[in-house]
Amino acid sequence: MLAFWVAEFLKTVKMLQPKFVALHCQEVGGKTYEGSVKHVEDFVRMLMASEELKSFDRMRVYLDEDYTNSERFTALGNFYFIHETIRTAQIWDFKTKAFLPCQGKEVHTGNIEEVSSKEKTKFPAEFFPEVK
Repeated sequence: MLAFWVAEFLKTVKMLQPKFVALHCQEVGGKTYEGSVKHVEDFVRMLMASEELKSFDRMRVYLDEDYTNSERFTALGNFYFIHETIRTAQIWDFKTKAFLPCQGKEVHTGNIEEVSSKEKTKFPAEFFPEVK
C-alpha cells in the first residue's frame, strides 16, 4: 500500500508541477505506532529520495512520533516542500514570534515539543470518551 500511495502522490506532483507542496498526514504510523515506525521511516525516505521532489530544495518535515506521551501524542505528520524557483521563503517561529528564512532540509521526528517552527495541539480526551 505504501509504495502504491507514494507512487500516486509523486505522479500527481509530476503532472501538476507545483512550486509549493503541503502534505498533511493523520494517524502517521497507524493506530499502533510503535509497531509501524519502520513504515513511517520508509515513507519519509521514499519522498526525500524521489526524483519528482529533487527540485524542491527546501523542505520541512514534522512527525509527532512520541507515542509514549499519551497526553501529547497526535500521530500527525506535516511535510512542506518549496521549489527552487521560489527565491525567498520564510517560516514562522512560534517562540520568537517572527518569520525566519527557510533554508535547507529539516526533518523533525520523535518528540517535537520543543521545535519552535511548529504548533501542535491535541484535542482534549473528553472529546473522545469511547477511546481509553
